[in-house]
Amino acid sequence: MKIVLIGAGNVATHLGMALKKAKHDIIQVYSRSATSAKTLSRILKCQPCADIKSILPSADLYIIAISDHAIKGFTRSFGIKNKVIVHTSGSVAMNVFGKKFSSHGVIYPLQTFSKERKIIFNEVPLLIEGNNAKSISAITSVAESISGFVFPMSSADRKIVHLAAVIANNFTNHLFVLAERILKKKNLPFPLLGPLIHETVIKAIKLTPGDAQTGPAKRGDSEIIEAHLKMLKGDPALEKIYKLLSENIARESGMKL
Repeated sequence: MKIVLIGAGNVATHLGMALKKAKHDIIQVYSRSATSAKTLSRILKCQPCADIKSILPSADLYIIAISDHAIKGFTRSFGIKNKVIVHTSGSVAMNVFGKKFSSHGVIYPLQTFSKERKIIFNEVPLLIEGNNAKSISAITSVAESISGFVFPMSSADRKIVHLAAVIANNFTNHLFVLAERILKKKNLPFPLLGPLIHETVIKAIKLTPGDAQTGPAKRGDSEIIEAHLKMLKGDPALEKIYKLLSENIARESGMKL
């Protein structure tokens, strides 16, 4: 399938490489940044483009992989209306395309992407949606060519998944940032927590998050919690987070602190 990628960031880079590996013909990469377009186009061996009016009209599928807030503005300016066009956002509904594009939809890769990290893309869940038979057929075909985990899903349900993903990924990673900060104060290495973090994630998946929960709040051990809070006295924001999460864990576990 002939594809034009709109965007040259983390998602576009990983998606583009997966599509190329699946033997799709990526004919162009568009980005408002000419440098970014050239960088990704070199990797994908295709034409770069930094002018929206110069996007090739000969593709079968146009994939918008740009920031959520920029999608609506791009669709307003984009003039190719008779091909299949999709975006890759978890939080933007399919109706962002309105009635301007006859065949449109969504391919949302449920994963965190960084250009520096390799991803096994065929293990990435792809949540898909289309507005008609033409778009659904094209989207399903492309999605199944790059992933073994393809799930048709409505915009409303996809937003719920995105909310859960933000809590599970972004919030958890921020807790890693805070944990690293605590360790750094004593020149202790963050990788010390690596095996613990790994086992925590595996247990949550293999069991359930509730069954995998451990720690002082789960046990109702208020003495340890108070000791930890005293250690955090110089950091009121972290103290507040610790207290709030401990109270919530205890409540979920039927404990009183």
